[in-house]
Amino acid sequence: MIAEGTDLRSAALPSLTLAIAMSARYLRQMRAAVLNELDQPYVLAAKARGIRFSVTLWKSVLRSCLVTILTLLALSVGSLLGGTAIVENIFMWDGVGKLAVDAISMRDYPVIQAYVVWMAVIYVVINLVTDLIYCFLDPRIRLGGEEVQ
Repeated sequence: MIAEGTDLRSAALPSLTLAIAMSARYLRQMRAAVLNELDQPYVLAAKARGIRFSVTLWKSVLRSCLVTILTLLALSVGSLLGGTAIVENIFMWDGVGKLAVDAISMRDYPVIQAYVVWMAVIYVVINLVTDLIYCFLDPRIRLGGEEVQ
């Protein structure tokens, strides 16, 4: 969330600070998932049928990789939540993260406990929503579905 009186230009550097640290992991995982999917037989079959590679890549391969990427993004929310506390402190933004860091330095235990519980609730809700989105991204994943033998 951008602080009051802050425009997009001043939010660019803090955003890059958070994004660059995790981008290597995302790119490496995405590349591995795409290369794994490109070795699947349906890609060779699509090529044999004369379907353009770009169509196969965008409509089939990347869609199959979405579950992996979504999982990685959801699990990295914890790092982003912790990173925002540091970024707010470095860039002198008033926010919940800076409040938590200040509370730690002043040993204000109720504020620290509230911050930890709030971050845990956010993390759990985001992971719950991610699990619910799985059934839309991959029809093989069903909530309460039958077991595959």
